[in-house]
Amino acid sequence: MEAILSRVGVSDVELRQHCVAAVQNELQQANKSVQDVVAALEQALKVVKASRELHKSLVLNASDQIQVSFRQLGTSCNQIGPLLRLLHHKMGATTSATVVTTASTTSAVRTVSKPSMDSSSSTASEYEPSSNEGEDDEPEVVEVTPSKNSKKRKPATLDLSESPPLVRRKTTETLNTKTARNQLAGKLKEIRAIPTAGYTVMMHKELASFVKKVFAADKLNNWEPRDDVKLAQLLNEMKKRMGVFKDSVAQTLRWKAIEEWQKEMTGASFVPTLDLTSTPPKMDPRVAFTNVSSCQTYNELKVFAKPLVRISSEMGADASNTNEMRQKYFQPLLGATNKYLAAVTATKDQTIQNKGITQCIRSLKMICLLADGANITQKECVQLEEMLYLIRLIMHKNGNFRKIIMTVTIDLLTLFPPSSRPDFNYPTKKKKKKTKHKST
Repeated sequence: MEAILSRVGVSDVELRQHCVAAVQNELQQANKSVQDVVAALEQALKVVKASRELHKSLVLNASDQIQVSFRQLGTSCNQIGPLLRLLHHKMGATTSATVVTTASTTSAVRTVSKPSMDSSSSTASEYEPSSNEGEDDEPEVVEVTPSKNSKKRKPATLDLSESPPLVRRKTTETLNTKTARNQLAGKLKEIRAIPTAGYTVMMHKELASFVKKVFAADKLNNWEPRDDVKLAQLLNEMKKRMGVFKDSVAQTLRWKAIEEWQKEMTGASFVPTLDLTSTPPKMDPRVAFTNVSSCQTYNELKVFAKPLVRISSEMGADASNTNEMRQKYFQPLLGATNKYLAAVTATKDQTIQNKGITQCIRSLKMICLLADGANITQKECVQLEEMLYLIRLIMHKNGNFRKIIMTVTIDLLTLFPPSSRPDFNYPTKKKKKKTKHKST
């Protein structure tokens, strides 16, 4: 600008020449800078490809730092298009000029969010990574529709006087059964090798993305993921390690997602893990409620029975059909019954235990009634297995409980799918220690 103003007063031809020279110089300098940007992007692409080669299952978009850096880069790149069009407009071209561009690299793969079809905002989100939880994080191919004036086997042209071409997206990968099952086996092996303290948010996001993709798959030949034992085990391993993450909104969403996925898993994916055959029964610290304190009086035991009494009362007054009743009461009833059985197990006084037998039988019969003919989920199978474990502990200690509970135990075992039904042996009654009399 200073160079132009300094020549004010010269002839029109000379002024025109100086203006053209000044603009040309700036365009050349800008082009040089843009070429540096292109080279930098090509280098970044090479690094990304190399990283994916080294770690086949790496999903870079799962990293918060990567997303922030990519958004910053996208914001900078998004300024180029509008400025270029404005520059072209300000230069006052009266005819449709075309800028010929030759691709310097092979077709690139970029991750983008869904672009708006409105031409005025088509570049606004072009480089914005998708944050929609309902979409997969897999990379997508961006295909740009060439100008109608372009001819086959000629460099594509972009008319700067028109709106930019529309962008359509096409996913690069379709999930098939063999690929999915191989990936599942590999990811299960990997997570089991990771100590709880070494589990990171990035690892969890990568696994969650895979699980989400499997559940969303429309067609998987001869394979139902919801019946797969390894998928259920992967979810369990993920859940066990999530406790290392700090409490936050994101952590709440992670817990919610895991719970929803586990509800999707069927009883066919359940694998028995508790010892229901040993005599005497073995204590297992993995079972929930084993830390319930012993009840010294029957009134203390009745405190644990209150949720069961409330559920029983609500069921008696509910006119819903069987399916609706199951949706409302089955899960709360399982949890409350296990806690009550744990309290009975911890109680040493058999007189107090005997008073609680009636409530035990009533609750177990309600469970069998609600579950009759229904498809039990993997999570419910886990709770039923814990229930049988606690029943065995009580049967071993209390002969009266053993006699009454045997029929209901058979009904509980039939709730499991035949392929995943645990082995169960009735424990022998605990023998009383004989008192030795000293001879005089």
